[in-house]
This record gives sequence, C-alpha cells and structure tokens, in this order.
Amino acid sequence: MTPPLPSLASRLTPLLLLLAAGACAPTELRDDNPGRAQAFPPVYNHTVIPGVGERRTWSQIQAEQSRADSNPTATAQSRQPDDRQIRRDQDGTDQPPPKRRRGSSSPPPDPAALPQPPRPIPVPPPPSSQSATDAFKRDLIRPEVDRMRTDDAMGRLDPLGQRDLMRRENDLRQWGDPLAR
Repeated sequence: MTPPLPSLASRLTPLLLLLAAGACAPTELRDDNPGRAQAFPPVYNHTVIPGVGERRTWSQIQAEQSRADSNPTATAQSRQPDDRQIRRDQDGTDQPPPKRRRGSSSPPPDPAALPQPPRPIPVPPPPSSQSATDAFKRDLIRPEVDRMRTDDAMGRLDPLGQRDLMRRENDLRQWGDPLAR
C-alpha cells in the first residue's frame, strides 16, 4: 500500500514560514544594506519626472490632476492655438499654417539615368538523376537479358519468353545500353 500524499497545507508550510520570516526581518536586512550596493534602489511612492528631476508622490500627481480638471479656464487657455500656429490673412480670416514639403524641390531623375540592377548570373540546372536511375535499371536487368538470350540461342525459350526478351531488350535500348541489339 502506498503512503498517502501530503496535503497541500503541509507542502506549503515551509514556504509560508520563509515568507513570514522575510516580512519580519529588520529593515536594514530587507532594504538598503549600507555595505552592499543595490542594482535598483527602492522607490515606493515617488515618481521622477524626466527633465525636471523632482520627486512627487502619487497623491501629489492626483491632486494636480484634480485641480486641472476643476479649473476649466486653464484648460480652455491651453486649447487656444498659439500665434505661431495660425496665420491671419489681410482680411483677418484665420488660415492654418502651410504644410511643409519634404524632399528636394528638383524633379525626380530620369529612370534611364539611374544605375540598373545587376543582371543575374545564369545558374546551370541541377544535375539530373535520370541518368543514374537509367544506369541502375540497366545494371539490374542486364544479367537476366543475357541469360534469356543464351536460352533463346539454344532453343529453350518458348514464345512468351521470347516476347519478354524483346521487351527487356527494348527497355535496355531506352535506358541507353550500348550492348543492346
């Protein structure tokens, strides 16, 4: 009889003890150990704004957002276009800024004057395996044809055997046998 499997609680008990011991450890062991450099210093509730370099807490950021949302005049002023973005006509009508063109102002070059891509070098076709196959078939059938020719010369080949001999000789000719009749 096999012993019963340990329950899930008994298997997880050592892990839970280790986690509890780590949570109860003094802060100098858990966080910054002055004798050892850390790869990433702990940042708990601070946000560094790139380019400004000041640290703000999450609650400060939320407070600024709520102030900006509750003040509609500040958002309306930020939505007004800048003087540089809109030009005024002589009539006083607003016009969007002209779109900038990209690239050169010269016409495109003549396609015939552009360098042509190199021509591909013709590659010979892969060698055919047909000749090797034909040679294998010739070598396989030649001894049998020789035996049948000998039997035919001595008169021991019946008409069906003579028909088979003729067919095999034709096959040898098709496969390029120089000794075929």
